[in-house]
Amino acid sequence: MAVKKATRKRSNWYIYLLTFVITFVMLSFVVYNIWEYLFPAKNLPAMTGSSSDNRPDAVFNTTFLLMLSENKGGVPDYYMLMNYRPRDEEIVLIPVKKNLLSTVRGEQGILTDFYISDGSDGVITAIKNAFGVECEHYIKFDKSSFISFFNTAGTTPVNIPSDLRESEIEFLAGSYEFSGEDLYNYITYPEYNQGEDYRLMIHGHAVSNFINKNSRNLTVSEMQSLFTKILNTTDTSLDFLDFTKNQQVYMYTTQNSFNIADYYIPNGTVDEYGQFSVSENTVATIKERFGFKKDDHS
Repeated sequence: MAVKKATRKRSNWYIYLLTFVITFVMLSFVVYNIWEYLFPAKNLPAMTGSSSDNRPDAVFNTTFLLMLSENKGGVPDYYMLMNYRPRDEEIVLIPVKKNLLSTVRGEQGILTDFYISDGSDGVITAIKNAFGVECEHYIKFDKSSFISFFNTAGTTPVNIPSDLRESEIEFLAGSYEFSGEDLYNYITYPEYNQGEDYRLMIHGHAVSNFINKNSRNLTVSEMQSLFTKILNTTDTSLDFLDFTKNQQVYMYTTQNSFNIADYYIPNGTVDEYGQFSVSENTVATIKERFGFKKDDHS
């Protein structure tokens, strides 16, 4: 009898101990998980997200000269400045008339003249002297390379307020997602009833829509593919090193910037010879929109 009683007492003690240990462990787990809610830490620095930590430097401010001709090697019919400031999350587009009057090496002329005499470098100098803005690189598309690039990159949202009909080209009023060929035909439409200033507005609006729609959440390989297409199909001063050394900047933009592109139409006067002289207010506005201080690029 005594032996049976001793065995029963030892078994009950073991069960009590095991129950206590399990209860203690469970209670400790619960307290550990709710401790920071019951007793929040004070005076601890807030953690910042990686996107703000990786913002590009404010000095990254680059301007491209974009040009478009119908044929490869032809004289451009259309010009546009594109200023890219990733820190400010801004791309500013400035459509420029080919009859912009400027002075290079003491000689006056329009952009067409300077391209014929000195190529893209002549236009870059003329732009600098007219606007006070330095273009670091140029990209010249022809019809084929333009259509190929825009087809690869994505469609362009376009809203046409009224019907356009000219020869074999017809655009009915409405909203569209244009392919590369449709976009080319739209921006090179022979004559708008509203005049050439209206064409500049169409160019700025269409290209900014294209950038805002297609620049988000690109992978490195997608960006590299688009950059390579530019190198292989256009006349450009860019090389692949320009992509690799700025890859992290482009990645920041595609991951963090939304509706980054906007445009501005230059104001000025046209003389009796059809030459366009830009106004002083426009020059000041462009410098401001490009993020330059008053004493920069003077």
